[in-house]
Amino acid sequence: MSIKQKAQPTPELWNPMWAILLSFVFTPAFGGIIVGMNWRAMGNDDAAIRSFGWMRKTLYVMVLYIFVEPLLRGIPYTQYVLLALMVGLWLVWTMTDGMKQLRFVNEQYGENYEHKLWGKTIISGVFGWIAYYAVAITYVIGMTLLGINF
Repeated sequence: MSIKQKAQPTPELWNPMWAILLSFVFTPAFGGIIVGMNWRAMGNDDAAIRSFGWMRKTLYVMVLYIFVEPLLRGIPYTQYVLLALMVGLWLVWTMTDGMKQLRFVNEQYGENYEHKLWGKTIISGVFGWIAYYAVAITYVIGMTLLGINF
């Protein structure tokens, strides 16, 4: 290597396989953030924007569900609608966004990149679920206090 050539620094990334697996627990919103930040670290802003789009889409579906769920009460198996939505979103996200990054990182870097730690990230995911359920419970309590029962 000549003096003028510099070794390209390896990016600091979260492991994309763990991003996919943890997104099953914390939704594709979590995965979209992690994968988007990884794409940014690798210098691919277009892919990062698409990944952050998955975060927004997942959050829209989850918030919409909070308001639609009371209308679905009394219909058989509606308690599984959110679960089915999240599993479906996760599968589509995994096939379109998560696996794309996993293949790219494996081909481009293999294991030769700085691995970011997951501790704070997982705690953020837990707080995200807590916040979601806090909003949902507040909505239900508010509707009950207003005398609106579905």
